[in-house]
Amino acid sequence: MATSIVTNRPHPPRTRAAGAVLSGLAAAMAALLVSACATAPQKAATPPQPIQPPSLVPVSGSISGSAASIDFRPFGAIPTDGITLPVLSPNGRYMAVQTGAAPDLATALARPGQRPPLASRIALYRIDPRGLVRLGETDGGLVLGRNADDRGVLVEGPQTDGTRWIGRLDWNNLEPEWLVQDGNVNAFAALGADGMLAYSARPVTSTLFDLVVRKGDSVRRLDGDGTRSYLFPALSADAATVFALVLRDGILELGSADPASGETLKQSLARAFVTDRGSDELALFMSTAQGVREGIEGKDWILYHRSVNSLARWNSADGLRVIPGNAMARARVDATREAVLAGGKVRLRSSEGAVEPGTVVVEQLGVPRALGVVDDRPAFLIFTPEQSGVRIVIARIVN
Repeated sequence: MATSIVTNRPHPPRTRAAGAVLSGLAAAMAALLVSACATAPQKAATPPQPIQPPSLVPVSGSISGSAASIDFRPFGAIPTDGITLPVLSPNGRYMAVQTGAAPDLATALARPGQRPPLASRIALYRIDPRGLVRLGETDGGLVLGRNADDRGVLVEGPQTDGTRWIGRLDWNNLEPEWLVQDGNVNAFAALGADGMLAYSARPVTSTLFDLVVRKGDSVRRLDGDGTRSYLFPALSADAATVFALVLRDGILELGSADPASGETLKQSLARAFVTDRGSDELALFMSTAQGVREGIEGKDWILYHRSVNSLARWNSADGLRVIPGNAMARARVDATREAVLAGGKVRLRSSEGAVEPGTVVVEQLGVPRALGVVDDRPAFLIFTPEQSGVRIVIARIVN
């Protein structure tokens, strides 16, 4: 397959702003994070400050009592659909983005009336120390999935008969391997350890989703019993717990269960109230900023919690724990530090009970993502919004 290096060409940064879906969030952040914003009226936004060029940049402030120096490596801007966040592989070496026209709201939420997004495509990249290597782009008709493994990225394929399939694109292959292909609407899939797959499924004639967990030929199902929908599932790091947002008559809850067997899946279900003004749009919003990759840490599920207007950790044993500082997105950098989007800026701070605002790394909206080690130093990646895409920079911590 042909590849090409994406170079860092000058490109004035711009922000595509849309009306906020939920009160209390900046319009530009909503445009970056929420697919539902595609239907909201647009308005002008103040252009963000450009990211500094690659150099050793002393950053004011302190982390654990010492100044931080950051080596910025801008990778330029890449086109996206203007709405959907890129998805990274666990090892940080590959990235998938949705390009073209964003799927409409019914398709993004797998509602009745969804349709094949023929103007939506998936582009694949390899993250190389010299820049981004573009591996290719699919034909139209696919929805970018919610996470990936080191082999490939999940995609979904709405069909003309109303069904929906779940597949995986290998990083070096633009033709999907269909993992779930039946007469149902299968959506919101997440990969877990040992090849486990969790997803939502409903008959074409229904609006309510069951929770399904598959491993090999074993299929375990938690039925909604005609009253509940299980949305946007994720598996804990050891795959011993499956999480999902649970929606019933406007009541939205966090849910978790043991997927070891069909019986344990049903008997172990625990739920925690979020709001009585819930919807599938709110469920999408809550799960988007962290996604699956950044949303699972050990036995915790990390997601935006509407009631506290911040990211929060949750598991059924320890309950809800708010992440300090009204963080809207977060990435672990190393054992003691994290990068967060808080107060409209990307900050670096201690992850050990952090209460301080943190050192400002980028003076604009950006979504941090964990990257691991780059040239023997801890690093993280930042997506900042452009009018029709995202600008990408790697921040490497020198001390």
